[in-house]
Amino acid sequence: MENEVTLGSLLRDRRKKLKLTTEELAKKAAVNRTYITKIEKHNKLPSPFVMERICKALSSYDLFSGYIKMKYPDVYIVTYFRQAPLKDELEKIHKKLNKKNISVEETNKLISHISDIETRVQNLKVKALEIIKKRAKSPNKKSRWDGESYTKGLLPIRDILS
Repeated sequence: MENEVTLGSLLRDRRKKLKLTTEELAKKAAVNRTYITKIEKHNKLPSPFVMERICKALSSYDLFSGYIKMKYPDVYIVTYFRQAPLKDELEKIHKKLNKKNISVEETNKLISHISDIETRVQNLKVKALEIIKKRAKSPNKKSRWDGESYTKGLLPIRDILS
C-alpha cells in the first residue's frame, strides 16, 4: 500500500511544496528534526499541541483536519456527518447562484444563508476541538495545548469546500 495517504505523506507533500527541509520546518515549528522525520517516515501521530505548531509553520489547516481524521476518527466522523447536510445546502445554493435570471433580493438571501452555514460549520469545528482538547489532557499532567488559536484561524467554509 505505497499510495496510502498518511499524516506523514501529507506533511511531507506540504513541506516539499513550500520547499522546506525537515530542519527548516523543525526550526519553524520549534520541534526536533528527528521528530518531523518520525512523523513523515514512521507515521508517528504527535500531540495536538505539537501538530498545531507544525500546521502553523506550514500554514496548513487542511493538514490539521487530516490529523484529526487519523488520530481522532470518532470526532472526525461526528463532525463530518454533521457537516454533510450543510455541504448539500451549499451545493443547492451554488446551483441557484449559477442561474442567469436570479434577482438581487434572492442573491442577498442566498449570501445570508451561506453566512449562516459558515457559522454553523465553525461551531462544529470548535466543538470538535473542545473534545480533542479534553482528550489531550491527562489527569497527571496539564496539557499545553489550548486549541484557542485554531478556532480563531479556521478558514471560511467557502474556502474549504471550493
